[in-house]
Amino acid sequence: MKVDYLAWGHAVPGLLALDGGRTPEMLKAALEQAWKHTGLALIHTPVYFGPDPLGVMGVYGRWNVGNWCDDVQAMRHEIGL
Repeated sequence: MKVDYLAWGHAVPGLLALDGGRTPEMLKAALEQAWKHTGLALIHTPVYFGPDPLGVMGVYGRWNVGNWCDDVQAMRHEIGL
C-alpha cells in the first residue's frame, strides 16, 4: 500500500506538513520553514527503491516497509511468525 504521508500530515491539526523536495536546496528550505514553526513539523522526503547499489540502506534483514512489504509479510506467514 502506498501511503501519502504528506496528506496524512496535513490531516493532523497543528502539524506543519512540508514537502522536502528532491534536491538539497528544497530540503534546506523545508528545514528552515519547519524551524520557524512553533509546533511539530513533518518533512516528507522521498526514498529510492531500485537496483542501484547506492540506493540501499546498507542493513541486513527483511523489512516490512516500502514496496516489498507484501513479500516480507508472506514470508513471515510461511514461517509462522
